[in-house]
Amino acid sequence: MLQIKFNKTLFDIHIKKISKSIKSSIEKQLMKNLEQKEIDCLEYIKDNLIFILEANNSKMKEYIKYFKNNFPNSIGKINTKEKNWKRIYKILRKDIFEKEYNNWTKRAEYGAYKFVKELDLKSCPYCNRNYTFIIDEKNGKLRPEIDHFYPKSIYPFLAMSFYNLIPSCSICNHTKKDKVNLKLLNPYEIKENDFKLTYTPNDINFFNIEKEKYDFDSFEINFVSTNKNIEIFKLKELYKQHKDIVLELLIKKAYYPKNYIEELKGFGFSEDDIYRYLLGNYQKNEDLHKRPLSKLIKDISEELDLI
Repeated sequence: MLQIKFNKTLFDIHIKKISKSIKSSIEKQLMKNLEQKEIDCLEYIKDNLIFILEANNSKMKEYIKYFKNNFPNSIGKINTKEKNWKRIYKILRKDIFEKEYNNWTKRAEYGAYKFVKELDLKSCPYCNRNYTFIIDEKNGKLRPEIDHFYPKSIYPFLAMSFYNLIPSCSICNHTKKDKVNLKLLNPYEIKENDFKLTYTPNDINFFNIEKEKYDFDSFEINFVSTNKNIEIFKLKELYKQHKDIVLELLIKKAYYPKNYIEELKGFGFSEDDIYRYLLGNYQKNEDLHKRPLSKLIKDISEELDLI
């Protein structure tokens, strides 16, 4: 729902640290007695490891297609018991990539806490409904969950790819879980109008502005946009629970006419100051991640022409 801002410094650190560790694990596996197809798969990953870790969403799709065509046994299937795993899949998942991911979540120098902290994402990019704060103190640690945009249980070779690691709230992470849909929008690729919220009046007299007549039954919250993220993350259903936010905006529309806004400007308040004061929200798109429901407030307030 919100775009994650790319962090070049973090990206470079991630590729450098993770590639070194995974390469070492691959070399250990290549010393075992393997079939030629398994060797070919591991050699391919070793030779292309940097590119796999750097792969953006479109490149990850290409790798998924390549592995399906050339190393189909490296692809996992949902709800398959470990005893039925293909050997190369087991090696990639359990002995290399999932092992690396589990170790990464615990590392102090560069691990999951450092990753989330440097991304500095304050709310879940999938829903913009929950905070994703991090606490990394001596007396305790707390961080958001990290979703694999393409599940590591199905595509283990993408488990540590930078663009595949999405800090998220627990609701979105568990709602999506192992769902695979190549039409989902990766948060790094989301644009402003990919998600647009609106309100729909339930009565023809709705537009006669009177603060007393607004209630939860007088309107509905809807998405103008239509994409798979809205369906997968149940965003339409979840945002119906936030009518109180829209109701407050409707009442503010009745309370604060345009001439009041102009008077505030006359006292020296900037448009950003007025926006924060009246709406308790951020105005710039790059700041929307700092507060839950900021996208809802921004879209509806603009539609109401509040400021």
